[in-house]
Amino acid sequence: MSKNYNKKLRIFKLFSQNLEWVKEHPSIKFKPDFSNGYICPLCFEIFFEKDLDVKLKNHLTLEDMPPKSLGGKPIALTCKSCNNKSGHELDAHLLKTLLSIDAKSFLPNSKAETTFELNGNKVNGILEVNEKGTLKLDLQTNRSNPNQSSQFMKDMFPPRTIYNPLFYPDKMFDNAYQSPTFKMQFKENSNERRAEVALLRIAYLLAFAFLGNGFLINGGLYKVREQILNPDQEILPKVFWLKVPFPKECEGVNIITLPKELRSYLVVFNLKTTSQSRQFAIVLPGHSTPSTKVYDFIFNELCVGDGTTFCNATFEHIPHQNYLEKKELAFSGNWFWQEYTKDDYKPRYKPETKT
Repeated sequence: MSKNYNKKLRIFKLFSQNLEWVKEHPSIKFKPDFSNGYICPLCFEIFFEKDLDVKLKNHLTLEDMPPKSLGGKPIALTCKSCNNKSGHELDAHLLKTLLSIDAKSFLPNSKAETTFELNGNKVNGILEVNEKGTLKLDLQTNRSNPNQSSQFMKDMFPPRTIYNPLFYPDKMFDNAYQSPTFKMQFKENSNERRAEVALLRIAYLLAFAFLGNGFLINGGLYKVREQILNPDQEILPKVFWLKVPFPKECEGVNIITLPKELRSYLVVFNLKTTSQSRQFAIVLPGHSTPSTKVYDFIFNELCVGDGTTFCNATFEHIPHQNYLEKKELAFSGNWFWQEYTKDDYKPRYKPETKT
């Protein structure tokens, strides 16, 4: 057996057993019923251990969350169809977007495709910043319009007077030369909306991998899955994140308790490029109101000013435990939600944020 197969088998058995415990709840019915299966958390199709075979057309695949290119590791399984449709394409746009931001900020270890323009003539090239912060511009005339690149190079590096050092020992070249000013434009090769939906997908799968199948019993998540599988459609409002820095102890899954209009799950995670690590805080609907209307509240009330307003909010962090490995913890996410959103509940944590 391959190393990947053993990883998939271990994850399959963990979630399959967890699913059996969830199915024991008297209000949960599957038609037709099944045993020892695995539900793809995106399409909700049912798979079995035989579907780990990569020779099958739609086999179960490892899901790295966050994507491996951004510092993640395999934590769950999705079917190949969902992985291809909502994974590779979304993750690629997210990675390109973050790398582009690194380059535009001239961060060490960043690199991006650019276009240089001088006197109306353009040349394609690469902007690269090494680990020491030294900037390098690579003018790639072979990938540019020959006429424009030729004139660009002439304007950029005009002929210079060379002096005979026997008669002018103090100078070799004409010191009157000054480098001309040119424009530089970064090439946008990513889709911003797909990058945003990729963040939603990461948060959703992280919460699923953390809390198990019981977490999926949530009507509000139906629209989340639909948005993930159809990233080019606006199924959810545009904004589903909070632009607020959270302390390290909040990384993972949290529940926003107040105000009521903002009650939701909040998944906080980091994405790592070669240049830096960034924190993201993504909102997922809770088991009761406001459900998906939480996104309307974020857009209408929190997307103001510089976007860092978090109002007078409180939240609770769900402690780290192996929720998938114990029968009594199969519905932990639901229990925490009911406990933390009680009207008489007194929250223990209130973040210090800008108002």
